[in-house]
Amino acid sequence: MFIGHLPGAYLIFRTATPDVGKLAFAAGMLGAVAPDLDMLWFYLVDNRAHHHHAYLTHRPVVWVAILFAGLALRLFHPKAGTLLAFFGAGGVVHMALDSIVGKIAWAWPYSDYSQPLVVVQATNSHWILSFLNHWTFAVELAITALAIALWLWRRRNSTCVQSSDNG
Repeated sequence: MFIGHLPGAYLIFRTATPDVGKLAFAAGMLGAVAPDLDMLWFYLVDNRAHHHHAYLTHRPVVWVAILFAGLALRLFHPKAGTLLAFFGAGGVVHMALDSIVGKIAWAWPYSDYSQPLVVVQATNSHWILSFLNHWTFAVELAITALAIALWLWRRRNSTCVQSSDNG
């Protein structure tokens, strides 16, 4: 998944939890991109020796644990727990989206087995071109277009509500 993490998370959080507060929503969006922060390690430290999906940040159990830790924390600190839960949920969304064409080890630490839902064949001179020319990238573009449409619709409706409240 190249461009679909933020738009996909936006669609999920805005439709599943439309009235969530701004901070919780932001935490979810941050969680949706946080797993790819491992790209800094991948390029700057690991010298591309291992695929970044093999790093701890791409283990679903980590994000599920963060999600459940947030839910538990809500019992004692509702605001902090909600933020942590949304951050973890964003990471889970990232893992689900990466599972479409990426290898994510859902059973780790019990198993390292990983298999993408769809295999993108190397059909071009560079792997990025193979992904960009594969039909799954059109799905990412559709997710992005839907997210933009929802954002515009919500923006227009909130403007209409504000102007009718003032009139």
